Amino acid sequence: MRKAQQTRSLVAAWFDFLPPAEMPVAQAIHKTIRATVAELTETVRQGNLLLSMNGEPLLAIAPARNQVNLLIFNGSDVEATLGPLEGVGRRQRQLAFPSASPVDVARVELVARVSAEIARRQQADVGHQ
Repeated sequence: MRKAQQTRSLVAAWFDFLPPAEMPVAQAIHKTIRATVAELTETVRQGNLLLSMNGEPLLAIAPARNQVNLLIFNGSDVEATLGPLEGVGRRQRQLAFPSASPVDVARVELVARVSAEIARRQQADVGHQ
């Protein structure tokens, strides 16, 4: 099991290895998510920064060529509240943030908040069964 300090170091190193064009975009997305949903835990998995709630993956910051994607693991549920998102998988959706454009912080905040609210509600429903 990783210790919290090791995880923080791993996350910091993850940012250090991003291409220069994607680093500020990923940092802006990360900062916004952390300010919006404080109880998320972080780790690096499959090259992405994974943000989980109560041990369940919720969001991931995934660098790509000339953009950074925000993966939303409960995206189909978020989509029901916020309208269409990118992706056609069973549950996962994403938002793409081009490296050459400013990050739509309000959109990231809204998606993170709604995703976390849905996860909390589903966790509470499981706890009551």
